[in-house]
Parts: sequence; C-alpha cells; structure tokens
Amino acid sequence: MPQITSESVIVPHERLQTFCEQCLTAIGLSERDAHLVAESLVESSLRGIDSHGVARLPHYLNRIQHGSIKTNPSVTFHKISPSLGRVDGDHGLGQVVMQKATDAARELATDIGSGWVTVENSSHCGALAYYGLQLARAGMIGFVFTHSDSMVAPYAAKHAFCGTNPICITVPGPEGHIPCLDMATSIVPWNTITNAAIEGVALPNNWALDKQGNPTTDPKSVSAVHPFGDYKGSGLGLMIDILCSFLLGSPYGPDIAAMYGDPTKQRLLGGLVGAIDVSRFGDAENFRTRIEALCRRWCAQPQADPDVPVLYPGQPEEITRKERLASGIPIGVKLNARFSELADEFNLCWEAAS
Repeated sequence: MPQITSESVIVPHERLQTFCEQCLTAIGLSERDAHLVAESLVESSLRGIDSHGVARLPHYLNRIQHGSIKTNPSVTFHKISPSLGRVDGDHGLGQVVMQKATDAARELATDIGSGWVTVENSSHCGALAYYGLQLARAGMIGFVFTHSDSMVAPYAAKHAFCGTNPICITVPGPEGHIPCLDMATSIVPWNTITNAAIEGVALPNNWALDKQGNPTTDPKSVSAVHPFGDYKGSGLGLMIDILCSFLLGSPYGPDIAAMYGDPTKQRLLGGLVGAIDVSRFGDAENFRTRIEALCRRWCAQPQADPDVPVLYPGQPEEITRKERLASGIPIGVKLNARFSELADEFNLCWEAAS
C-alpha cells in the first residue's frame, strides 16, 4: 500500500490502546465500545495501515463533539431470511456498527452455511481487515465492503465521484497463513492524503488532482485521487458503491456527507458483510492445510527482484505487525502533539513519546 514518510516518534502499542480507550470513554463511550474502537485503530497501526490507524482518533472525537456520531447508539439487527439481515447503526461509530454486522453474518453462516448482512446509518469503520480476519479465524470466507463520499475520479474524469470504496476478502488458514486482501479501489487511501496534510509531506505526482483536475503534490489542495488500475479500479469502486447503497436506499458517492466536511452532518454510510462457512463443503482443517500449502508455494516462486520478496495478500501486514509489536508504532510528530492537546482537554496522561 502506498505510504508517506514523515518525522515520527515511536510509541508502544499498549500505550496507544490505553490512551485511545481513555479518550473515547471520556467523551461518553461505554468501556466495551471504547475498547473495540481503540483496538481497531491500534491493530491497523500495528499492521502498517496508518491511514486507518490511531491518526483517525481526533477525527472521531471531533465528530462526536459536534453531534454527528452518537456515543451510545441503539444498533439493531433485523433478520430478513435465514441467510440475510440488516443492521441499522443509528449513527454510531462505524466500528461498533460493523462489528454488529460481522457478528450477525457469522451467526447466520454458522446456522445455515452463509450469511449476508447490510449496514445503514453508519460512519467511518476503520480498516476492513479487522472484521474480515475475525470471520477467517471463525472458519469463514469473509467479504466486507464499505463506501465513502466523493474522493476518487472515475477513469478519464477530472473530478471525484465515488469514494475510495474498499473491498476485503479473507480466507481461513492456520494462524500466520491467513490470506487477507484489504484494499481501497483508489491508488491510495484518502486518509493517507490526510496524514500527509497533517504532517506537511508532499505527495508523489501521480496520486491526486486539484479542484481544476490538474495533478498536484500538495496534500492540502487535493480534490480527487486516481483509481487503482485505471478503469479496473474505477469500475470496481462503482460496483461497491452499488452494493453499499442500493440494497437499503442509502446515499452514494456525491450524495454522502463529506468525511472531512461539516462535522455536524451525519454521514449515513452503508456497508455489506458476507460469510461462508467452509465446513459446509468439506473438512475445514483440510481446507486450512491446503491454504497453508498454497501460501508457501506462492512465496516460493522465483523472485524477479532479489530485494523484493514474493508475498501473499495480508503477509506484508503480518510482517509489519510482528515488527511493530516488538519495536512500537511510529506516529507523526504533529499527531503526537495533537495527542498531547487531547490529553490536556480530557485531563489524561500522555507522556512524551521517544
């Protein structure tokens, strides 16, 4: 995944987990929901997905303070049929809402073999791998989709229409060999642009467009990013918008309230979670064994570049997670300063990171 490089400090993941939980409970979340949201953010940072990690905490707190996200929503699940259901997020934090949908999809699949659950009235839910990996570890093939406001220019267009609209597919395997594809349909996640703007880092010249539709390297002037793979990412992003919007009548692309726009406007985000119980097709342990063998065979392919290993989807994140568990998580110096401000605001302790 494309990343930015900025001056940073290293923080142990335990410290970040505690601080995020404390901020969220201080603003009104239950201890259970605060732990869930904090864990989602820290896990993303551990996996190197800094676009969806702890850097998003100030944004969540800001929207809660402005009333567009509820701290104690009434998240409800309605079963439509033996394999279908819908979750109404009641404008809560996206992690709380998407976790409800993930649990419901897993329970439906356990009962009948597969489960599909739509999501409505949600907000930004963080990295989708957090939910997909839960399904994989439960013996399910997982599918997780969400969408966002206009951030990506359709192929050959000058202005944004769809969001970065990610897709996540996970497959059961033994721990350490769980294939996990979690990717935006844009060349780069929008929150990577946001992180670059926070830290004052220039962008590569092939990532983004300004309001006039011209290439820009200034993260503060970005109006749209390019789709990945030209027309392929563009088309996939549109189809994901349909999956997340049209089953429930939720807004799509240009009609969704901007993530970084008016913080008083509820975003009404949709989503879709699917689960397939692999044990319905045969021995689940044999399935996992074959997946491990597949991963090893994939990684054993001759390298085109001796300095670039052949890795299966999700393996780079697992490698980064092991490294960051041992050494700590890098956060930008300006984000570190923002955490100090939050500590003062909520009367918490945020020791200077080293």
